[in-house]
Amino acid sequence: MDGCHEHGVTRARLIRKVTGVVAVPADALRDGASAYLAQGRTRREALVGGVGLAVGLAAAARLDPLALVQRAAAAEAAAGPQPILVSVFLDGGNDGLNTLVPRTASSDRATYEALRPLLGIADSHLLDVTGPDAALNLGWHPSAGGLKALHESGRLALFPATDYPNPDYSHFRSGHFWRTGLLDRSYSVQTGWLGRYLDAVGSETSPLQGVTIDWASDEVLVSRRAATAVVHAPEDFAVTSPDVRDPARLMAALERLGGPARTSAYRHAKAQNELTYRTWRALAPLATTEAAAPAIPYPDGSELGSGLRNLARLLGAGLGVRVASISQPGYDTHDGQDTRHPQLLSDLGGSLVAWQADLEARGLASRVLTLIWSEFGRRVADNASFGTDHGAGGLVMLLGPNLRAGIHADTWHLDQIDNLDGNIPVQTDFRDVYAGVLQEHLAIDATRILPGYNGTPVRVRA
Repeated sequence: MDGCHEHGVTRARLIRKVTGVVAVPADALRDGASAYLAQGRTRREALVGGVGLAVGLAAAARLDPLALVQRAAAAEAAAGPQPILVSVFLDGGNDGLNTLVPRTASSDRATYEALRPLLGIADSHLLDVTGPDAALNLGWHPSAGGLKALHESGRLALFPATDYPNPDYSHFRSGHFWRTGLLDRSYSVQTGWLGRYLDAVGSETSPLQGVTIDWASDEVLVSRRAATAVVHAPEDFAVTSPDVRDPARLMAALERLGGPARTSAYRHAKAQNELTYRTWRALAPLATTEAAAPAIPYPDGSELGSGLRNLARLLGAGLGVRVASISQPGYDTHDGQDTRHPQLLSDLGGSLVAWQADLEARGLASRVLTLIWSEFGRRVADNASFGTDHGAGGLVMLLGPNLRAGIHADTWHLDQIDNLDGNIPVQTDFRDVYAGVLQEHLAIDATRILPGYNGTPVRVRA
């Protein structure tokens, strides 16, 4: 929240609140929306049957499970197969310089070793960058085996030193710029760049067209008119109280609440209570790894992997998802980066490898492009706490088939770091990446989504 109050901006103003919870039937996710509806399901069957995901609706009228599936399936059928963009946010500022590291033969190596006496990774420990990019004299972090495999398969495009002019090092301010796609230093813009995309091509009545895999909607999806949703895993649906440690006993007590409903307000409250209990009971059998296991194994215990797995289930069900957002926290590595960053990169690479394999198994890979980004990079110099501080020039990645794959920079250009803050010089404006994604993947004029944009879009497709 740094910087938001001093500018009169609060997270609540920027992020839409969830207005209701609907349970998506497990059979609809397993068999697909069309097959589910073809069985002539009733609203009661949809409500009390097995539930695959709990969906919080934002900026949409309340829907019951059957109506939600019907509306989403109708939107998918009307639009036909559409491109899908998935935003993966590395929350806190990933250290790109220790993700893709200068090797001994690189012109950057001497500066890297001089400024990173604590966190510098020995050349002998790096994983090889292979193929045409081997000539760049870069190596992968030892824990980035998943990213290395995706790069070698020709499915990963990398843009080192990506940021914006005169970068800001506040999580909130920089994140706001990246999520809105505009350098709006007055904070007057409250729609996300993907929210504006949905405003241009989407609907006011199909909330699953834009989903956030999290607890609240992402600012990147905030729109003026388009409906969006927040998706939770089955095991995350619960009612809690600060002084009650046994959720099952609490839910059992809630089931028994209520006498005769003599007023409309009481009837509404009682109905909501009963709906909450039935949803919780339906989700309970799915709240284990075994019950929700996909055909493609994701990393054990990974929140990112679990979220991507659930997103793949939604995409596979034909529910009209066009854009989605998910995040992996933990990248604000001011201290202990030597132990934390390897774990994060291992989780990220393993989850993305499983995600891509899942999409390919479902026949969706050609439609899905995944954008991986942070709000900024880290300083070149490490600090005394075995960490790195907020910096500039992060590492942006695109994942998918038919990409102009590879590393799209010659070096990190550490010989040009600024003398004031010791930051990596910016080589690519993030808005140029967005513009390339909009025009080549989403097939829409970038200036419709990024007002005032006059840059040069990066080439995304091969």
